[in-house]
Amino acid sequence: MVDTPRATRSAASARRAGAPRRKAFQHPGRVAVVVIALIVVLNLGIVLLNKSDTSPGGLNPLPATVESVSPEPNSIAGPIETLTVDLDDSLTGVLLIKRGGQYVEIPEDQLDRVVELGQISFRPGPGKEITRFPAGENDAVVLYWSKTRPGGRPKNPSSYSWRFQVKA
Repeated sequence: MVDTPRATRSAASARRAGAPRRKAFQHPGRVAVVVIALIVVLNLGIVLLNKSDTSPGGLNPLPATVESVSPEPNSIAGPIETLTVDLDDSLTGVLLIKRGGQYVEIPEDQLDRVVELGQISFRPGPGKEITRFPAGENDAVVLYWSKTRPGGRPKNPSSYSWRFQVKA
């Protein structure tokens, strides 16, 4: 018999038809386990991102009357960091710093104020009540009251206190 292209094609077709079909995946059980694991991991990631707490403040949220403080509670600051409190615009107040176990009120002439915005700041320096914040934990307090209160500062004003770390 002469080998013609038609005969060759028929023989090749017969071999292919009789040969077992090759599987798309060698181990379909392993593929299923990997796919299921990926689905579980993706769903877990979505759930964790959805439930995560991204709100600022952490353990010590500010009262509604105190808009911000700097340095922030439990943050790290330098020894000559400006201490700033931003109160509600209708309030005023004074700053106290703990020194030697006692709170010391910063004198009025050493405070910087933006009265219209309720902001009070103090920066340590030469000739001031505090020349620099000592290394370690420092405590600050703001006493505050209404700007329009008759008679000025009340006997027991509202207060907010916080701590920050100083690293030299």
